[in-house]
Amino acid sequence: MNATLKIDAVSKRFGGITALDGVSFEVAHGELLGLIGPNGAGKSVLVNVVSGFYPATAGAITFDGRAMTHLPTHQFGRSGIARTFQNIRLFRRMSVLENVLVAFPEHVRSPFLSLLRSRRGAEIDRAMALLARMRLADKADLSAASLPYGEARRLEIARALATNPKLLLLDEPAAGMNDRETEELREDIAGLRADLDAIVLIEHNVEFLRGLADRLVVLDYGRKIAEGLPDDVLREPRVVEAYLGADDE
Repeated sequence: MNATLKIDAVSKRFGGITALDGVSFEVAHGELLGLIGPNGAGKSVLVNVVSGFYPATAGAITFDGRAMTHLPTHQFGRSGIARTFQNIRLFRRMSVLENVLVAFPEHVRSPFLSLLRSRRGAEIDRAMALLARMRLADKADLSAASLPYGEARRLEIARALATNPKLLLLDEPAAGMNDRETEELREDIAGLRADLDAIVLIEHNVEFLRGLADRLVVLDYGRKIAEGLPDDVLREPRVVEAYLGADDE
C-alpha cells in the first residue's frame, strides 16, 4: 500500500483511562477511509492524536513519509494535516468570508492582524472559490454566528481547505444536517478527493459512508475490531454487536 498516513500501535491514556489501545492501520494515497464505532470508542481521540492536539502515549504516526509522533502541534498543520471538530469551532463574530481568509497559510503567524491586510482581490477570490465549493458563496458577508448548524459545518470544511492540506480529517461532518444537506455534503466530499492525498472521515451515519468510503476501520473501547471493505465490515458480527446494534446509535 502506498500509504499517506501510517498509525502504528498508537495508544493514548488519560491517567488510568485508556482511550486508545494499540491501534494500527494505514490510509492509502488517494483513499477515503471511514472511521466508525460507538460513542466512547476513541474515534475523536484518534483524530486528536493524528492532528497533534493530543500527544500519543505510545506508538508511532507517520505522515507523508515523515515521523510525526513527537512533533509540536503546529508542525502537524504545517505538514499538510487539516481537520474539523465534532463541536464546531468558528470565529463567530467574524463574517463567513473572514473565517476562511484567516486560515490561509500566509496568515498563520498573525491571523487577526493579517486580516486587516487581506482585502487583496486574489485572496478574496481564493476564499470565495472555497466558499462556492462548499455551497456558501451567497453567505460570504453574513456573520458566522448567523449560520444554521449544517452550514456552519460546511464553513469549517472550507476553512480547513484554506490551509492547503494533503490529509483532511473530518469529525462527524454530517451531524445535524437534514437528508438533502447530507446528500449534498456526500457529493461535495466525493468531489474533494481529486485535490487531497487522503481523507479520514468519522461518521455515525453508516449510510452516509456506504458508497463514499473505500474502506472502514471500526473502533470499540479504544481498540480496532475490524477493517476492510464497507459491505464486508458492516456484516461482521463484532461490528453489528458493538456499533450497529448499540442502543444509542
